[in-house]
Amino acid sequence: MRMAVFSVRSAASFRNQSALIYRAAVHFGYECEERDLIDRAVFPKERWDRLVSLIPLWPRYILDSVRVMAPWIAKSSSLYGPVDGPLTLNVQILEVLKNLEVLVPSQFCREALVRSEVHVKAVVPHGIDPQDFEFDDSLRYGRMDQLRKAYPGKRILFSNINPLHRKGLDHLAAALRILNEKRSPDWVFILHTGLAKALSLVPDLDKIPNLVIEDSYNVLPFRQIALKTIACDVFVWPSLLEGFGLPLLEAMAAKRPIVCLDAEPMNELVGPREAWLFPMTGLREEKWEAPGCLAQLHEYEPQSLAEAMTQALDNPKEGQEKGERALKRSKAYHYLKVYEPLVKGIG
Repeated sequence: MRMAVFSVRSAASFRNQSALIYRAAVHFGYECEERDLIDRAVFPKERWDRLVSLIPLWPRYILDSVRVMAPWIAKSSSLYGPVDGPLTLNVQILEVLKNLEVLVPSQFCREALVRSEVHVKAVVPHGIDPQDFEFDDSLRYGRMDQLRKAYPGKRILFSNINPLHRKGLDHLAAALRILNEKRSPDWVFILHTGLAKALSLVPDLDKIPNLVIEDSYNVLPFRQIALKTIACDVFVWPSLLEGFGLPLLEAMAAKRPIVCLDAEPMNELVGPREAWLFPMTGLREEKWEAPGCLAQLHEYEPQSLAEAMTQALDNPKEGQEKGERALKRSKAYHYLKVYEPLVKGIG
């Protein structure tokens, strides 16, 4: 049995998930190979038995996927990936999409495509390998000891944010200013992001007290990000829009208590037992040209984020319990479990 996984390998999240699908395929007895979708395809001499194109459902990636999903290239093919909202594609691309087997990682994505009259074959959540979050004591506690020495007596809040408009950096900045005004500096917030892009969104971000910016987004190996996640006290996710929310799943696997918005698809992953959820105030739609969609931005007040972070800071025992429940819930997303039907074909 032969299988191929095409993905957008310039994006870390897609590269990581592609690797997990590859490993699942090998586990289930496939001879598998990974390809970058934007490279010129070298087609096999014999058809693949199974092909998965793992992409954000943007027009350019959909059209690139079509050329490798033809029936004379693979016996069965699936287009798998997230959307940011209902599609605004031209009629021709929509018709192409309607004739492909489409899989999405969340109910939020399914509902967006239903509004676009695109049939979704199944919801296949993204997967995680628990071993990626297992470290020996020298590595795990080395990072933690460094933080404790650098910030003695302070609780460590952490976030790993791609510096994009939809990720809520401006909301986070406002919430951190509120936190600085309301309480003593018994905390430090470590933000792993890309500094230049982040400053283009929030020009004075690096001036906020008690905020430490680690400028290495999309540079470090995944295990280094996992180590940063596991070495914090609380994982904070200020995002307004996700197609799935993979950093939340990573925080769950790291047994971290979470602060995040009570909106889809974030609350598909965690509820009040695993996280401090803060409320949304409304839905704002923006027409995004490159993805070809009406992006669904879940608005909220920075005050609500600040209050949720305060609850996390003030209740470490509750946070430990939330982290343990988050870890337990993450086991449902083991990559072999969620990717078995993707590899073998959705019935």
